[in-house]
Amino acid sequence: MCLKGKNVAVQSTTMPEDILLNGNYNVGNLISLNHRELIFTFLQKGYVDAIGAHEESIIQYMKDYDANFRILEEPLMKVGVGVAFSKNDKRDLCEKLDKTLKEMRKDGTSKKIIGKYLSNPEKYLEVDDFAY
Repeated sequence: MCLKGKNVAVQSTTMPEDILLNGNYNVGNLISLNHRELIFTFLQKGYVDAIGAHEESIIQYMKDYDANFRILEEPLMKVGVGVAFSKNDKRDLCEKLDKTLKEMRKDGTSKKIIGKYLSNPEKYLEVDDFAY
């Protein structure tokens, strides 16, 4: 990854901070800031070479503030969403939800819903790599 030796800002106590602290990225300096808005300021002012943040927050910031950043193709991680059910549930909610989500993905409903809120919805349907 091209972050080796780079100065990177992240928001404190977030997954990007954890990944860069505990992964094998060999960043030059990792600067953890309390407020997300500050990481963008540090990047725009040139105090850091890069920021680690959720891609959609970067995209939204660029839209809101007419900023232009380059987002690396390789993500720090892919995130799956989990759903918790009571161990004592007798209604088979887990199986019903799993079936419904598979149907929604197959018939394009998931893509349509995600596309209302995010550009490139296919990117957010990359769930085949997750082990359950």
